[in-house]
Amino acid sequence: MYARIADAAKTLSISERFLRQLIAEKRIPFYRLSQRTLRVDLNELRDYMRLTAERRARGVEGERSGDGD
Repeated sequence: MYARIADAAKTLSISERFLRQLIAEKRIPFYRLSQRTLRVDLNELRDYMRLTAERRARGVEGERSGDGD
């Protein structure tokens, strides 16, 4: 499902600014309908958020296991 930036941000409880930053850094796919109109696929955005959270969790776990060395 494709959504406007404002709607996608609200749906996923993130700021529009953060979503626009992800788009600018080309971290998530986006679709330009016109010079001023962008859309994001909510499924792709959810996948990105899930993978990022998983990576972050693994990184935190790795730091904890390294404390005993």
